[in-house]
Amino acid sequence: MVGENRSSGRVGPKPAARRGGATRRKGPKRGAAAPKQGVEGRIRAWIDDPASPWGLMERPVPVLDAASFAFSISGVAIPAGRYEPGTADFRHWNAADSLRRTADLWAPLLARHQIHRWQPGATLPVSLDAGSDLNASYDRTQLAFFHAGRGKAAVYSGESPDIVCHETGHACLDALRPDLWDAPFIETAAFHESFGDITAMLAALGLPQVREQVLGALVANKASPLSRIAEQLGAAVRQAKPEMVETDCLRNAANRWKYVAPESLPANAPAKELSAEPHAFSRVFTGAFHELLSRMLRDTVASPSADDLAAVAADAGRLLIDAVASAPVQPDFFAQVGTRMIDADSAAFSGRYGGVIEDVFVGRRILTAQAPRGRPDTAAGKRAQALRMVAVATGGEMQTLEIDAAPYGLSSAGILVDVPRSGGAMAVPMGQRTLSVADSTAALERSADCFIGVLFENQRIELPSRTRVLGMAATTRGAGRRATHALSRTDGHLRLSRLRFDGAG
Repeated sequence: MVGENRSSGRVGPKPAARRGGATRRKGPKRGAAAPKQGVEGRIRAWIDDPASPWGLMERPVPVLDAASFAFSISGVAIPAGRYEPGTADFRHWNAADSLRRTADLWAPLLARHQIHRWQPGATLPVSLDAGSDLNASYDRTQLAFFHAGRGKAAVYSGESPDIVCHETGHACLDALRPDLWDAPFIETAAFHESFGDITAMLAALGLPQVREQVLGALVANKASPLSRIAEQLGAAVRQAKPEMVETDCLRNAANRWKYVAPESLPANAPAKELSAEPHAFSRVFTGAFHELLSRMLRDTVASPSADDLAAVAADAGRLLIDAVASAPVQPDFFAQVGTRMIDADSAAFSGRYGGVIEDVFVGRRILTAQAPRGRPDTAAGKRAQALRMVAVATGGEMQTLEIDAAPYGLSSAGILVDVPRSGGAMAVPMGQRTLSVADSTAALERSADCFIGVLFENQRIELPSRTRVLGMAATTRGAGRRATHALSRTDGHLRLSRLRFDGAG
């Protein structure tokens, strides 16, 4: 969990220049021992993103082959050492530090839910340079990071702790909730992206020097290097598509986005607008979590210190994991997690944060303002758990829905997706009426259809070979690495399945 670690290292010398035109000394050749500089058993790593102002730190050598949640970085073994930024050797140990910090952040909390290993197995393979792309991905076989550009101007996504922690967050969430992988809803996909960004923030808050630097900004819920996710990659994307990323990073957690039904949003839009594209829509929940950290800190502690921030970050991480562990897979997944965070707070902290959680999620419109207020262990709190429900899972039982393929230019009988089976009549927003099973199934179909439409419009679906297509679907042929999903033939139908989560959107 996030907590104090006095041995985590000191801030090292700041590099003379940032990547992107930076002049760097050459490090030792791959596989060669690092130059001795009077500190044994230490490495150098970025505190935050390479484009963050926080610079370098020294860290203990991370143990990648731990008993649980182990990693294996592909390539030649590199001795641990204090390497120069801009070298492959530095990137290796810098990434190793981010990988280990992320796994150590979530491992104790996942263990409480009997999770001790990755979806791919005991060891998660990692490729730090899988090819040319401004991206990174997790595909249930490995974490893959890429590079773009050449020479001194090259950008390596695996050099950013923000990106490494984000992608490892996907793998951690997949270990806890593998049923989210193929869930055909915008909010489940967007939550996965939000969890990655939240992971990057909480992993950074595990460092004492970060807590000292960010305390004032976080108490005020203001932007800081902590809230700015992937500054360097954002700058690289901005050169080609300036409207598609934030002005100073890829995504900023210190935002004011409020929930809007994703079905009512465009499939994509400039970063200054909200869209249903999962990376863009994830900012709603990420912004709520950043605000929640701020409110938990300033509303429950008289004069917050860096140590108080460590405790609050640990509590927020626990509440999030416990909520996600029990939240049913539904189109309104943000609300499902929000209500269960209130439940988790009641169980773990006797309702210490319940009012704050409620205020933040209602303020962000993830939960409705008309909901009865109160802790979940009260009658009013139990009624509040019915907020925005459109279906109820029944012990993991699934049903297959068939989505009309014609609007996407496909000639097959339909697109098949699996969703939780409805369990009977259920509550809907504000509890004003009751949905029948047929109504709830129709709501699931609408949500799945919207999700498929967003994937097609963003060229995220790979089609089977020799598939007859018209219109929109034709643009996705050859989507390649941009594809997050694929359609495969099944008895005259096409079944949708996920290929990967990627980082850039």
